[in-house]
Amino acid sequence: MLESTRAPDVEATATLDEVVRRRTDLYQAILALEKAAARPAADREHQWVADVLDALAELQVEIADHIEITERPGGLYTEIVEAAPRLSGNVERLRAEHPEMRDATEALRARLADADDVAIEEARDEIQRVLGRLVKHRQHGADLLWQAYTLDTGGSD
Repeated sequence: MLESTRAPDVEATATLDEVVRRRTDLYQAILALEKAAARPAADREHQWVADVLDALAELQVEIADHIEITERPGGLYTEIVEAAPRLSGNVERLRAEHPEMRDATEALRARLADADDVAIEEARDEIQRVLGRLVKHRQHGADLLWQAYTLDTGGSD
């Protein structure tokens, strides 16, 4: 269940409500990749790679959805800058992270899909780097929502 705290004078918009709901989907995709990477790989490398590839595919969908809802005309970033122009620098920093997140996830998936023999430990290290980047982005996004709307999306969404 999403726990949120909103300032009494802040009115929810359809975009904001959608962003809060979709944060959960991105979070679940991050968890699914972490779980897939943490599963045993010894003597089952092909299954491990298949599970990780499935998780990466879902994560790519969620990243694309996240980028779409935040960057589209009239999307979250437009809404925030219009309501709180002082946050435009924060918005631009988050926007700049999007291609990095998308490209790192895409590149990792391509490498694993094209490899005949996967070095599991190296793949796990790269997965952790991708996950770290995504977690930091979500944290920065939570900070932005708090600054713009005094909205706490909770740590367990």
